[in-house]
Amino acid sequence: MRAEWDAKVRGESCPLCAPRAESSSEWDFVAKLSIASLYLAKNQTYTGQCILIFDPRHAARPDELSREEWARFAEDSRRASNAVMRAARPDHVNLASLGNVVPHLHWHVIPRYLGDARWGAPIWTNDLAEMKNVRIEPDAQAALVARLRAALEEGA
Repeated sequence: MRAEWDAKVRGESCPLCAPRAESSSEWDFVAKLSIASLYLAKNQTYTGQCILIFDPRHAARPDELSREEWARFAEDSRRASNAVMRAARPDHVNLASLGNVVPHLHWHVIPRYLGDARWGAPIWTNDLAEMKNVRIEPDAQAALVARLRAALEEGA
């Protein structure tokens, strides 16, 4: 287990390292920000859920970034969460950086809605297989990508 984890932390076969596909079974590209790229998750259990991925190189944790990189990544996180607020109109937004499944620095930008199934708690349950995976129609996904892009432009 240790050797496998250490290889992941070094970035061996990292699924989040650039270059990455603009569209996959997990996401659709929204925009390149200053130091990270924003993707709309295909799982839309929480409408507007996105992933913000650090681009320049493999980094597993914030302590591996320079002050300038961290400042830019933090600003990208602010822009992403603001865009989600404008595009999806949630009641709140959670930012989560776990990295214990895929140790590449990324934020989950999770819109939260009063009365959602996990309101008041983290969205993750004990077993990933137990989590809902709501897929929306391709046209609705594309429309949400467009709204997020417009919201990023508005807040630039």
